Amino acid sequence: MITLIKTEQSKISDNEISILNGKISIPKNYLREKAFLENTSVLVISGSLIEGIGTIHSDIDCIILCEQRPKASSIKNCEHALVTDINYHYITQEEEVHNTTNFYGDTSIHIDADYITFSDLKDIIVKIERAFDEITDDQRFLYDPVLSNTENNVIHRLLIGHALENDEKFHQLKAEIPLEKHIYVAHREKLPVFYAFQDIQGCWQSGNLWMGCEIARDMMLKTTMSFTYLTGTTNKHYKWVYSNMFRVNGFDDIKNNFFSLARRGAVTETECRSYIQDTLSYMDDVFLAIEQLLKTSNIYPSTQQSLSALDEEFNKRKQTKHKISMCEYHFRKKYFAAEGTPSLISLLKEWEREEHIA
Repeated sequence: MITLIKTEQSKISDNEISILNGKISIPKNYLREKAFLENTSVLVISGSLIEGIGTIHSDIDCIILCEQRPKASSIKNCEHALVTDINYHYITQEEEVHNTTNFYGDTSIHIDADYITFSDLKDIIVKIERAFDEITDDQRFLYDPVLSNTENNVIHRLLIGHALENDEKFHQLKAEIPLEKHIYVAHREKLPVFYAFQDIQGCWQSGNLWMGCEIARDMMLKTTMSFTYLTGTTNKHYKWVYSNMFRVNGFDDIKNNFFSLARRGAVTETECRSYIQDTLSYMDDVFLAIEQLLKTSNIYPSTQQSLSALDEEFNKRKQTKHKISMCEYHFRKKYFAAEGTPSLISLLKEWEREEHIA
């Protein structure tokens, strides 16, 4: 299968940033001049174009780490195309600047700069540490994200970025980010929930198969993203799941199956049932890979720790011998100990078998 995924190199030299395999070069001084910098500020260049996965219409992302955000009125001389507040509303007076946008020459490239205070960064790190400590001792579903989109972007862009000002301080701050804890929390956030699997069971039995295909596809994407985090990526936006998977080292069978399923359609009943089963089979393979990846870091909970946490929860619950509870237990055990669990296809058809017996 030919993957229609493109990556292009960026290069940072002493005086300029080259992107898209050298098609466009941006002087470093241009970026410095467009930023409001104080002596303690750290200017970081980052984003998908620096990462090598952006397109000709992507943006260069800059982060300015600072003691205090500038006021809109204080940066008028920079003549930014857009100056916005925390809610991306256009501002011109004494409001705090959170973001600026500039268009680079006559190209389709635009340059976005976010002003993040050192205090903001510290608070983000505290959130990651706290969340990790809370979830390592249980197996709860994480319905709400630990970090906002902006906060996730800050962490990701700092991790892949390069400092144009105050390089030493940048590396000190970057070293304070608890990378493995952040990755583990991201992995847990994206794991598919059992209740979505119940919906697929219902669609399978009722014949509501187009809906079942869409739910299966969504679960596949979530499981895939959870997997890519454990391989080291910190880019959490849905749109980059293909690029993230493309750059995973190894796991060729999983990658090829994902690309095939992600682009595959289903219309007839036969096609839909085949798609749902193939997607669930793929997820089983990914869960097995996740089980192995979770063993690569000493700070991740061990298989026994996670199993004990899951058992403790179910021991406190009632009606745990009911078929639904047993199915949920097996499904959630796949998050960390997939080996030996019933296949998702067999769990899918549990109620179907009972229906035939009746």
